[in-house]
Amino acid sequence: MRKINIKDIELNIDIIPLLELKNGKNKIIIDIDGIKYINEEIPKNKAIIFIDENYEKKENNNDIKAISKEIFAKYKPVISGTICKIKPVINWQKIIGMNAQNMLYFDHQSDGVEIFEDSILEDYGWQASALEINYRAISDFIEENCKGTLLCYDNEIQFNGFALVDNIEETREQVKEFIIEKTKENIKEGLIELDDEDVIEALEFFEFKASN
Repeated sequence: MRKINIKDIELNIDIIPLLELKNGKNKIIIDIDGIKYINEEIPKNKAIIFIDENYEKKENNNDIKAISKEIFAKYKPVISGTICKIKPVINWQKIIGMNAQNMLYFDHQSDGVEIFEDSILEDYGWQASALEINYRAISDFIEENCKGTLLCYDNEIQFNGFALVDNIEETREQVKEFIIEKTKENIKEGLIELDDEDVIEALEFFEFKASN
């Protein structure tokens, strides 16, 4: 998984396409790589750093500085020629909200990962807890082995961030296989009480057989 620390990101946004917007309302979305999506949907695996669903371009307004400051007011824009420089970290808390619908999970330094937003992976996480596999272990596996993006704020004292995966079906398969393999290790190490009702239920859920 690609890890991006928003603290270190500065984007150069070409204002020309925004000058060419039709008069009236426009939907503008920009992702973490500075790619603009104008009046079109953004792929669900892309981290959004800016969104204005109802930007209304004023008629005959072609002033680059005026448009930049109007659109990116919350990002403290710096304009050089036709390029607008912005630092997304300034609007980090709002950016988290922009991605809430598509993130797989949110990670916080104090609370950690508490839930997977995908219902199938959440079932995996819930059942895996009985097998001595917690959400942290699963999220670490996802970040190290699955394709996607972890967008975070990390200054070595504070940390929080969220994960977006490229292919949820593939991620589910990888996580299930990880849980099964980790369960084998935990059984060998005597960490799991095989006669516990929750353990029995979890083993059945993952179709785990003693011969595994």
